[in-house]
Amino acid sequence: MKYLVFVFLAASVSASFTDDYYQILAKEAPDENLISSPLSVEIVMAMLYMGAKGNTAKELQTALKLPEDRNEVANKYREFFTNLEGREKDAILELANRIYVNDQWKLVPAYNKIVADSFKAEAVPINVADSKKAAANINSWVSGHTRNKITEIVSPDALDRAITILINAIYFKGQWKYKFEKARTHKQIFYTAKDKKVEVDMMNMESNFMANTFPDLDAKVIELPYRNSSLYMQIFLPNKIDGLSKLESQIRGFNRKLYKQPVILKIPKFKIESTKSLGSLLKQLGIKTMFGMGADLSGLISGRAQVSGGIQKAFVEVNEEGAEAAAVTAVVVSFLCGNCKGPSQMSFIANHPFAYVIRDSETIFFQGHYVQP
Repeated sequence: MKYLVFVFLAASVSASFTDDYYQILAKEAPDENLISSPLSVEIVMAMLYMGAKGNTAKELQTALKLPEDRNEVANKYREFFTNLEGREKDAILELANRIYVNDQWKLVPAYNKIVADSFKAEAVPINVADSKKAAANINSWVSGHTRNKITEIVSPDALDRAITILINAIYFKGQWKYKFEKARTHKQIFYTAKDKKVEVDMMNMESNFMANTFPDLDAKVIELPYRNSSLYMQIFLPNKIDGLSKLESQIRGFNRKLYKQPVILKIPKFKIESTKSLGSLLKQLGIKTMFGMGADLSGLISGRAQVSGGIQKAFVEVNEEGAEAAAVTAVVVSFLCGNCKGPSQMSFIANHPFAYVIRDSETIFFQGHYVQP
């Protein structure tokens, strides 16, 4: 049995998958800072689905909420990647896919054609017999597509029995539409728990933002737009210091109305780096067969193969200028607003754990929470 390796460098085309994925991830890491890209995981899983058969395909289709018709799936991702090209003005948003193939093997021609067309995934041969050079080539591509924020995703040892390595890299950098003044950044208290506090560099601003208070969530939500970009950072702040876990479980498919209003805003500067092994998490989502002897990836590569593991590395930094992020891997609820804020100022003071996403109106690209300076 040969092995297929997949890599995630990094929501979403599938909002439901994004929610399912992040809910598990957040519960597994309630007390640590988190940055992830469910979209990156979804893309690589979808590329696998295009070459999977039998139970392997069924599990991927069910978890990703994909149609059985592979042509529909191909059209969906072709449209997604096409719409991203040249869309942003001042911000940088780049997604790239690549498939590295052991030069002793070949992708099934039909599979190679469809992933190249729909996922823009170039297939590149590598000599795994020279594992150091092969790993260096892969890591160089990753580093280039994440502006050196992620410089290593595979080790030579990981390539010993590899047939194919599927990679998605995603990179974002944007400047705030309304920048924070560095002179107004001061040391202030951040409560990690009711009885624990530390000092952070807290950014301060007063301006008009899309925001709202939701009594049923016991929380406030605000959008911080990026300059000349369709993307924005959405921050979910529980009213209670210890309210983050409950809040994250309640904001699946969040699509409620926010209103432009004056806001006194305080959020900490932060930087988060994360490395997650994804085998256990994917199995919790019902994707199991591809990891064992029963794996059927015969539509991808001739011969028997199984997935040996997956990893996602991700990075985010938020400061006065804006945000930079990289990663290598819906029910719409209408809120009937009875007590929305009027012209008086809202105070949005993020001095305790909060959740955040970087997204546009349809897709979440990055998602995580900040709990520990």
